Amino acid sequence: MADLGQQLRDYLARHQAPGPPAASPQQQQQEKEEEEAAAGGAGGWPGWGWPWAAETEPCLPGLSRWQRLAAAGLCALLAALCFGLAALYAPLLLLRARKFALLWSLGSLCALAAAALLRGPALLRRPGRGSVLYGAALCGTLYAALGLRSAPLTALGAAAQLGAAAAALLDALPGGAAGLRRLAGLGGAALRRRVLPL
Repeated sequence: MADLGQQLRDYLARHQAPGPPAASPQQQQQEKEEEEAAAGGAGGWPGWGWPWAAETEPCLPGLSRWQRLAAAGLCALLAALCFGLAALYAPLLLLRARKFALLWSLGSLCALAAAALLRGPALLRRPGRGSVLYGAALCGTLYAALGLRSAPLTALGAAAQLGAAAAALLDALPGGAAGLRRLAGLGGAALRRRVLPL
């Protein structure tokens, strides 16, 4: 076996075309990062790129890009189905609160799975406090609905999920709570000018 390896190295050394000297690993990594940035990996928004952009760590390395896109599409369709069925239970919210919360939570879980399939592990690198709270509330709602089968705890989990979703949205806004207060102040000032012209 060692003889075969030596023969292969000799053959490659004899038939290798002369070319530029090999770059160091640091230069290769830097060139790779520059190519990814030039390919639009950031997509214009920090942390978000196109699903087909070059990735260093795909979510499921055994799947091709088209398989991941198909799986994400399937998850998105399941999310739409769950949200649609939950909307059908909305008029009966007082009678079927557990079913509504279960369908809504499963729809949220499928939507998050679709986003994770498209984004890969970059989605979980630095989650904000609101995202962590939302994940915990989502798991709590599903546990209360499926495991405990308790309608009051499911309703409590759904309420926590709504609050955590608002916190996650606030966390995702540029500027966070301060930015939202600034926007609300600008909107209030514009509304006052329209209602009470000077």
